[in-house]
Amino acid sequence: MDLLIAFAQGSLSVEERRQVMRHLLACEGDCRSRLRGVIREEDPIRGDRDWPQDLVTPEMLAAERTDATLLWHGSLKNLDAGRRLFVVRDNARYHTWGVQERLLEESKALISEDPLQSLDLCHLSLEVVHRMSLDRYRRSDIADLRAATLAAISNGKRLIGDLDGAQEAIEQSLESLEWGTGDPLEEAHILSIYGSLLTDLGQIEEAVQVLGAGARDAREVGDTQLQAKLVLQQASSIGWFDPARGLALNRKALRLLEPGRSPNLDQVARYQLIFLLCELGQVRQARALFNAWKDSFRSQPYQGFFWHSRTLRLEAALSRQEGDFAACESHLNELLDHYAERRMHHDLALTTLDLAELYTANRRFDEAQMLLDNILPLFRKWRVPADVLRAWLMIEEGVKGRTLEAVSIREASRLIRRSWYRG
Repeated sequence: MDLLIAFAQGSLSVEERRQVMRHLLACEGDCRSRLRGVIREEDPIRGDRDWPQDLVTPEMLAAERTDATLLWHGSLKNLDAGRRLFVVRDNARYHTWGVQERLLEESKALISEDPLQSLDLCHLSLEVVHRMSLDRYRRSDIADLRAATLAAISNGKRLIGDLDGAQEAIEQSLESLEWGTGDPLEEAHILSIYGSLLTDLGQIEEAVQVLGAGARDAREVGDTQLQAKLVLQQASSIGWFDPARGLALNRKALRLLEPGRSPNLDQVARYQLIFLLCELGQVRQARALFNAWKDSFRSQPYQGFFWHSRTLRLEAALSRQEGDFAACESHLNELLDHYAERRMHHDLALTTLDLAELYTANRRFDEAQMLLDNILPLFRKWRVPADVLRAWLMIEEGVKGRTLEAVSIREASRLIRRSWYRG
């Protein structure tokens, strides 16, 4: 209890706060209920005992959303980031739940094609949250909005490679969530983003645990689609390192999904199923499923590039397992071109390793060595962690000496995938 009081008072160190947050995420809910009780006792002002005198009603919120649409299309949409900030800061008409919500929606729509502009809109949304009147909104509602906005900022930073910034934002989001309404749905969405970040940081078991907590939240409110999404994220996180465990989670998600309700989620589940079956050597079944679903993968309107690259990755993996090395090489080279054009360093390096493994398996050591030599200077430029660089140099030495087996490259690839972002 003393630790919860110190947490509520903000007197813990950064590492102690992280430990408390990890414990809160792992527990089934009792600890969080106790923390919220401590918060109310330690600082009753932060609670909602005294409701705002002009508390916003559902009808008022609907009017705010209508006004936010007018403000976006009539003003903000056509301004640059600096001018938007100037306008929003100085005009109370923009300091509403409706505007905050609209800015966050617009940022999410841009996340794939323009992540920097998406981040600008997230930060603008946060400015709005900080200016929302306590005479109109409950503190706990504002805390929820702040948590959701900081989570969106974390996700944007993760996608552009700012992992330190992403980690800082998600920690602030989780802390803000503890002052919120306790809505399990809000928490599940934030834990989904946190799980993706932990996966990118190489903290796989922690990611699976956090995503499991989010799945429990989704189940608590009866949202089976969100629960399925979080279980699919678990399968994706663990699947590279333990395909059998990943496959079990994937099949659990498939049982939860309502076919056709979320086409993109259906496709993600199918993609993962094929990949994991292939990793486990069940190639005939994986190929049959791929042939049945490949046209729907290629026709995905959402995030077209990502689905194209996923399809190529599946075709390369299947061809490799089937012994069609020429087809596998062709698919991997096409993937390399895609990743190089988009400066997707992590995927470029891992696909380079896949191609080097293919060359090594076919005793084409000179070509494998040339691939590895070309990417080593980029590793130094990207400042990858020391253990990743050591693994890469060991592979290179083994290829030069003609002593390395293809399976060793695959094991090194797993290490690099897990350690890439650790500094």
